[in-house]
This record gives sequence, C-alpha cells and structure tokens, in this order.
Amino acid sequence: MKYLAILTAVLLCLAACTKDIVIPELPYDGKTSIQCLITPGELPTVYTYQAVRYFDPKITPRQLFLPKASVHMTGAGDTIAFTIDSVTDVRTCEQLFFWKGDKPIRPDATYTLTVTNGEQVFSAQATTNQSLVQLDSVKYVSKFTDVFGGHEGIVLFFRDRPGAENFYRFQLNGFIQDTVIDQEGGFGACSIGQTNRVHELGRTIYTDQNLDGEPFSFVTEPTFQHKKGQEAYVRLQSVDKNIYTFYDNLDHTKIAQYNPFVEPVFLQIGQFGEKGVGVFGAYAVSDSVRFVYPE
Repeated sequence: MKYLAILTAVLLCLAACTKDIVIPELPYDGKTSIQCLITPGELPTVYTYQAVRYFDPKITPRQLFLPKASVHMTGAGDTIAFTIDSVTDVRTCEQLFFWKGDKPIRPDATYTLTVTNGEQVFSAQATTNQSLVQLDSVKYVSKFTDVFGGHEGIVLFFRDRPGAENFYRFQLNGFIQDTVIDQEGGFGACSIGQTNRVHELGRTIYTDQNLDGEPFSFVTEPTFQHKKGQEAYVRLQSVDKNIYTFYDNLDHTKIAQYNPFVEPVFLQIGQFGEKGVGVFGAYAVSDSVRFVYPE
C-alpha cells in the first residue's frame, strides 16, 4: 500500500505538469510538382500537382491537382495538345487527375515539355532514344533481404546493352481479384467484386556501372500479395538519366525515413529549378515475359 501511494502521487504530479505547446506555422512556399514519363507509341500523360505543408487541409488528389495550369509539348516537328483526364485508384477509390496528350510519342525524337502555373513557367527536355533490352528469363524467390527486411521477390535476367550508360526498372502488368491485397492493406470499396488491372513499377532503378555488356540481374518485391497460380507479365524498362536521378533520389529518401542509421536525404533541385519538383524523362520497354507465381 505504501508503494502504491507513492506511485499514485508520482502519477498525479506528472499529470499536473502537462503543458500545451502551440507550434507556429512557418512560411511555406509550396512547389509545383510535375511528372511526365514518355515512351514511343503511347500518348503522353502529365501530372501537375501542388506541394503543400504537412498539416495542410488539402490532401486529396482532386484538391492538389492544378486544373488551371497550362501544359504544352513539342517535338518531332509537331505540337501535342493536352486535356484533363482521370482514372480511379482501386486502392483508395479516389480520382487521379492528369493531362492527356492527343498524339503518340515518336522514337528517336527530342521533346520539350512546358508547364505554366500562374506566373511560373517550367520547361524540360527528354529524348526517346533508349535501347530496347529484352528479358531472357524471370524467376521467383520466396525470400530476399534488403534494408526493409525479408520479402518475396521476382528476379529478372538479361544482358546489358554495351557501349552506353544504361538504367533499368522492373514493370509488371496483370489482373488480380479484390481478395488479394497490397502491402499497404488492400483495395477500396469501389473495387469489391471486380477483377482489377494492376500496373506495378519497381521502386529501385538499377545502373549498369561496372557491368557494361555483361549478364545482368536484379530482384524486386512485387507490390501486391498473390495466390498460387496467379498469372502476370513482366517487362523491363530502359530509362533515361532524368528518370534514374529523380527516382533514385526518392528511393534514398524513403530509406532514410525508415532507417535511423541513414543520413536524412532531401530532394535536390532538378529539371524544374527551385520552384518546381519532379521529372520529365523517356524510356523504352521490352516485350513481356509470362510469369506464374509458384506459391
């Protein structure tokens, strides 16, 4: 009883010592976020959003999208016009808005993207001259380990294209049922009872540094959980240095967030200057290789 009385007194003292602290909002100059990845034969899409402070009430894609922005693209002796389009995110049931071009991208051409947001004008260039590198094979591994722990994985095997600086990324296309969930928790109500088309991209982009022309392989964790016998189609993206630089920086930023032993990383000034953040890049994609999950 004596110790209980002392513990109670201590807890009461601690409760009496609480104090509300108001953290003032510091000035924040929100940047314009621009992302556009082009590949020959497909219509270009441009995502223009406004970056806001962490506690800003605007949080949905509809609220952050910039519908009054002006988007232009020129290249291959032509001008591409853009209109607003959207797609439903099957995981959140929210509409994701973007600008969709009216003409397909051509190979071996340099394109200039210009985005005007109010008085700010952003411009960048990308060239569609990436070499197609075909996958030799893919296989499944039940477990591989990275900084985030142990995961199942898909391994890609191919030979690097010699004589150039190359960057590669995993792509997977397939259909999955609403009973299959992703690593974040699952699908939204709008996808219940449906077969959902998924398009997965690898978080990490790999470089052929010190492996020029050599056999190449890397392993990546699939985004969604799966069932035995589920079918998918794996492809290999050959991306330009614009894409590699931006997403490699994002990857290091994510690693720093979850690993206390890694020095914090901040997004660097890129193609769009100090007022903008994002990427305008080009890529080529291989033919698909059929893959069936063995477990």
